[in-house]
Amino acid sequence: MIENEDLLKIEKSLFSDTAKYRDIINTPRHVSQAHTPMTTEDRAAQFSPFAALTGYHQLLVKVGEKYDHKTYPTAEMRHRIRVQLAIIERGQSHPMLRVEFFNGKTGFYEEYKGQLKRIDHHGHHLIFDDGTRIIIQNIRKIKRGQQN
Repeated sequence: MIENEDLLKIEKSLFSDTAKYRDIINTPRHVSQAHTPMTTEDRAAQFSPFAALTGYHQLLVKVGEKYDHKTYPTAEMRHRIRVQLAIIERGQSHPMLRVEFFNGKTGFYEEYKGQLKRIDHHGHHLIFDDGTRIIIQNIRKIKRGQQN
């Protein structure tokens, strides 16, 4: 088993020995006669991160603008929605609901009226008979509605 002292000796011999570079260690940096020197900014740009996701920043700004209209619910509002969903789940199956929710695609609050098929607690959605899915965290109000 190699001890700590031995490891330090090995490391020092591998990484601290500059003897083989003595012939060039004090020579001045080469300045090309054929090319103009690169600016510091251009030299730094060579090492900047590669922008593989062109347009990603603009996409984030665009999505962020949509969410400017969203008001995030308080703990009390989230609790109220959870209680309402629990009451709905215990009650009649497939009730008609009127739901006011934030639509992330349009960036505005909308109202949807439909017959609830089920509550997907794992996926955090209300799923309606027509296939509409509403994210539970985006719900602002729930009301039981009539068929008309």
